[in-house]
Amino acid sequence: MVPIGIDGGLVGVVVLDLVLAWTAHPIGWLRQLARLLAVGTVAANVSAGWPDPVAIGLYAVAPLMLLVMVEAGRRVLLRRAGGAAGYVRDRIPLGRWILSPWPTFLLWRRMVLWQIASYRAALDMEAQLRRTRTLLRVHFGRQWKQKAPADLLWMLGIAPFAAEAHSRLHDLISGNDKVKPAPVPQDGATTPVLSGSSPAVLGDHLNAAVRINERHWTQRNRPVLAETLRKQLHISSSRARELASTVRSMDRAAVSNG
Repeated sequence: MVPIGIDGGLVGVVVLDLVLAWTAHPIGWLRQLARLLAVGTVAANVSAGWPDPVAIGLYAVAPLMLLVMVEAGRRVLLRRAGGAAGYVRDRIPLGRWILSPWPTFLLWRRMVLWQIASYRAALDMEAQLRRTRTLLRVHFGRQWKQKAPADLLWMLGIAPFAAEAHSRLHDLISGNDKVKPAPVPQDGATTPVLSGSSPAVLGDHLNAAVRINERHWTQRNRPVLAETLRKQLHISSSRARELASTVRSMDRAAVSNG
């Protein structure tokens, strides 16, 4: 009676789970119960065929096939329900999971938390956020998290505000925003990167360095050197080194994002 009871319960739970998935109201614990009953059915069938390996395989294959078919049908029903509701999240390519697992997990987490259905839109947001963080480091120095405006830092943690955060920073650098960097502490703290320039000049230098670096990659297949930036932009050696480091960080971010 035990195997019959398990099989009957499994069929009932599976049918109810599929009906709920079809109506776009799935229940998570019911799905786990169906899996648990399937495992129990497999264990009972394996014990019935023990110790003959052929009998074990023949007894276990039927509930396994049922479990696979139910999972496949449930997935199709949920995707159809999501499509009807206007929300079907794109899959992240397997190659990205293999080549960059942790950043990919963070990207997937952001897509789930903020219900970003498009993989391409999630990539664009990620690229904007990375570029904004890089520009913040250039403008405020290594302690940019302590010196940047609080609302801008808040927007960096909210994926849908990536474009607004980048626009806010652009206004800040171009001088259209009234918020200025916090004064440098007098207790031996590090001087901000690229200090001594107005925000507009700083942004012009960075944009010019990015263009020179792109041209350098096209012509010589390698990143631009600080000495090249110093000569072409007519800036100091320290500022050229900072710009070279920044554009290389942007290159690494672009490669990681791809």
